[in-house]
Amino acid sequence: MNADIRTSDAAKPRAQALAIKDGKFIAVGSPHYIKLLQSDKTKMIDAKGKTVIPGLIDAHTHLIAGIDLINGVDLFGVSSKQTWLKMIKEKVDAQPKGSWIFGGRWDATLTAEKTLPTAAELDKVAPDNPVALVDVDYHTMWLNSKALAELEITDKTPDPVGGTIQRDKNGKATGILLENALDLYNRSPKVIAAQGDKSEGLRKVMAHFNSLGVTGAHDMWTNSGDIYTDMLKKGSFPMRIWYGYMVDTSEENSGEQAWKAQADKQKEMNAFAADKEKAMGKGPQFRYGYHKYFMDGTLMNHTAALHEHYSDRHDHYFGTPLYTQEKMNEMVQRSHQYGFPVAVHAIGDNAVTMALEAFRNSPQGKDKINRIEHIELTKYANIEKFAQNGIVPSMQPDHAIAPNFLETRLGNERLKRGYAWQSLLTAGGNLVFGSDWPTAKESPMTQLGDAVLRLKEGKVWYGENALTFDEALYAYTMAPAKISGWDKEIGSITVGKWADFAIVDGKIKDPVPQDIRNWKIAETWFAGEKVYDSAEKKS
Repeated sequence: MNADIRTSDAAKPRAQALAIKDGKFIAVGSPHYIKLLQSDKTKMIDAKGKTVIPGLIDAHTHLIAGIDLINGVDLFGVSSKQTWLKMIKEKVDAQPKGSWIFGGRWDATLTAEKTLPTAAELDKVAPDNPVALVDVDYHTMWLNSKALAELEITDKTPDPVGGTIQRDKNGKATGILLENALDLYNRSPKVIAAQGDKSEGLRKVMAHFNSLGVTGAHDMWTNSGDIYTDMLKKGSFPMRIWYGYMVDTSEENSGEQAWKAQADKQKEMNAFAADKEKAMGKGPQFRYGYHKYFMDGTLMNHTAALHEHYSDRHDHYFGTPLYTQEKMNEMVQRSHQYGFPVAVHAIGDNAVTMALEAFRNSPQGKDKINRIEHIELTKYANIEKFAQNGIVPSMQPDHAIAPNFLETRLGNERLKRGYAWQSLLTAGGNLVFGSDWPTAKESPMTQLGDAVLRLKEGKVWYGENALTFDEALYAYTMAPAKISGWDKEIGSITVGKWADFAIVDGKIKDPVPQDIRNWKIAETWFAGEKVYDSAEKKS
């Protein structure tokens, strides 16, 4: 009662009260009617005028990847290499000799040197422990000599397709892996064994996201998500996961048998999850939903594929797509053949063009909800193709606001068609938002604030592509629910849906306050049960 409810339901966009029974909304709207439903067993909550929003659905996360940050080294936002090495040494000193050290989120663009780190630097603070630290974009891995040896990466190890083992002028491996070369680490049996049971760490990650108002996520990683079904064997968890497998595209693991095995696994996992959900009675929890591929890298590392050369490169470098058009067409078609929708990572405008072309060339994909991730730069002519072909633009607002190198990489003229949220929405695209955690800030309030305000260093940054708050909220709630096929059950505060919602610690007025990015969540509810309370955390 006494709430400012933003429902994400076009039929009733605003309300003042809601009622819940058996985990679902049974009334949304007028407090007069809802009071009539009250009995002596009813628990009444006074929202004190605060804004209530649907449970947020982060449409692009890597929750499993983030587990390493829980117990590892987190260098996010640290701008000094010396501080990096100090933090790493502290972690090494606290661990047994020979044990792996994981983590990362380092950003070389923040440092004075602006150069990639080396194995030699890590060796000074970790001579006896293998160390593996991924960069903030999760497209570059920093290893020490011990880790290189454990992974059997030598100076003569060939570069994998779409990846690079960086070497110095003498041909010696420097300790840096780029793009698809990270699979040498991600899929290593030694690394998987060293990471052990991740379920407790994943529960901690979920609890953290609950504290941000998040009750659902489109998670993506390099395995088929067995950890989620393993957790369901022990009971429910307060998150709804639509899972995407980052397909192993190595020659030895991408044949017909590999795709058939994934299709069989999808059916088995999803049938198991559906049976468990019926017994638990809290709505959908997990589905192995789609495949993910990478068309290019990142703007930060000059590995995003562009139609025109980088503004800060004097060698007319455009960035190289990770696959040929023919190869991407083949992979997308194969996934579609086996029943999987496809998500393609495409940051540069050339990568976006190639991803759109791959979908156009896949007849069996026309009935599937395919998506392109990031779309940080696109040609004007491609904007209308998303809606025309039913392809979902999946974007992360803080990727536009946080970086300090975009004008340098692309120049002001190109950025007029960068991070084109409003243009894609206006052209009919089913825009969805997420955070891309742990490569970026996980707070949805930060992402929503960036989408609405588009403020960079106190000034509006290409504001023609800003959204209204309700447009941004829809992209973080109902739009992601539609992709998963759960839009009849979650995504809005609507009668009959599961009661997933969050109470913001204040009332969001129009126009949206300038400090909205820093606002917090007071409470989060999942299927009618409170899973986070800031008051309890403070006490």
